[in-house]
Amino acid sequence: MTDLAKIVSLTLRVGVILSSAFVITGLVLYYLEHDKAVYNTSYYSASNLLQGLAAGRPEAIILVGVIILIATPVIRVLELGLDFVYKKDKIYIALSFVVLAVMLIGILLVPRLLHT
Repeated sequence: MTDLAKIVSLTLRVGVILSSAFVITGLVLYYLEHDKAVYNTSYYSASNLLQGLAAGRPEAIILVGVIILIATPVIRVLELGLDFVYKKDKIYIALSFVVLAVMLIGILLVPRLLHT
């Protein structure tokens, strides 16, 4: 296995394990609280998320797990793009960063456009 394959494999494993740990922890805390409230996380800001994490709020912990899960393939594409930069493969550099841009637009901008 090449060094890049090892790095990508490690990134994917760590991302899934971390994400799962956060989501499972959040779900356990949610069910232990017994308040069964419905949480709306669509309007969370970064500061609200950090405050929720500091307070141990289950919805914030679950949301961090989901963010990690979404970030994992983005990081993978970035790693591959940087490898192509190192190899000076211009076509794949361009393709990698186009894919990265499309992913980031889909993750960051489309939800905001749908809420307006």
